[in-house]
Amino acid sequence: MKPEIEAKLIQRREMIIDSEEFLALAHLESEITVAFFEYCRENGFLCIDVPHLTRATGACENFDTIFSTEIQDTIVYLSQTGQLYLEAFLHKHPKTFCIGPSFRKEERVDSRHAIEFSLCEIEVANCDLVQLREHAQGIIHKMLFNLRKCNAELDLLGIEKSWLDSLEPPYNVMTYEQAINSLGLPWGSDLSSDNEQKLVRINELKPLFVTHYPQEIKFFNMRENRDDPRVVNSMDLLMPYAGESLGAAEREEDCQRLSRRLDSSLMLKLMTKAIAKEPGMQGKSYEELKQEGMKRFEWYMGIVKKHPIQHAGFGMGKNRLFQSFLGAKEIRAAGSFVVNKDNLM
Repeated sequence: MKPEIEAKLIQRREMIIDSEEFLALAHLESEITVAFFEYCRENGFLCIDVPHLTRATGACENFDTIFSTEIQDTIVYLSQTGQLYLEAFLHKHPKTFCIGPSFRKEERVDSRHAIEFSLCEIEVANCDLVQLREHAQGIIHKMLFNLRKCNAELDLLGIEKSWLDSLEPPYNVMTYEQAINSLGLPWGSDLSSDNEQKLVRINELKPLFVTHYPQEIKFFNMRENRDDPRVVNSMDLLMPYAGESLGAAEREEDCQRLSRRLDSSLMLKLMTKAIAKEPGMQGKSYEELKQEGMKRFEWYMGIVKKHPIQHAGFGMGKNRLFQSFLGAKEIRAAGSFVVNKDNLM
């Protein structure tokens, strides 16, 4: 993307909403959304309208980043993912998907974080990481194909088709252990955005899958690797400019393992702090708060216990992918309405 165009597109939306550049950006964003829907429909996925207000099961790993609101004296939380709701259908339909807003309480305003963004998610029954990787690459190929048809918009924003060509799958794969060894980091380190971009540069500015992260830094329902219990069968896609743009994993189908993982998870510990502030919960002991947190996942645990299907899925941040497709340094330039706390309208 031309630097002067990016500088214009990171401005507040009310200042540029009637500009040709803003319209071109919206047109390209529409094409990648359509590509996601096209791929899913062509490959037999069922679209699910997932809830965006939940009691807890719409949370990702870090419960500290979840927004809360009150409905008739009940505290509810703005959803960050529809993952568990998509999983609930897999015993009846083997492929599900959704796209919708994900809300993150990000205090910082920087080049890659937003408090509201679009998340594209799929879940697939009888699927492993290798098969899941093919779906991810198929979706991205479809997105890039649609973008290449938008000649006028690409020219206006200064996006070279050769750049889009360089992002075409298939992508290289390395394990988390190989990644930290190449970076000189100790085991258990979470990769920073700088770490991610260094790995992308090592990979000649090509997108890169990193697999098998330590279980303690990942979501509780990622499937524990049966040969190496230190890690879960997980996978992130690192993109140029944007870094981690897709988080994927096989899901744990053993209900007893799943319950133990949730019980010991950092997410549950953080959740108890939030529950302690809810009406009627003041003065409860830590164990009582923890049991209340576990209770909110009972419906999901019941599905897994009744239908122990090996399955896998991912969420891809549409704006992070779009940032990489545009070659933009700022995520604020990668969407019609990328929201942070400084640009609310």
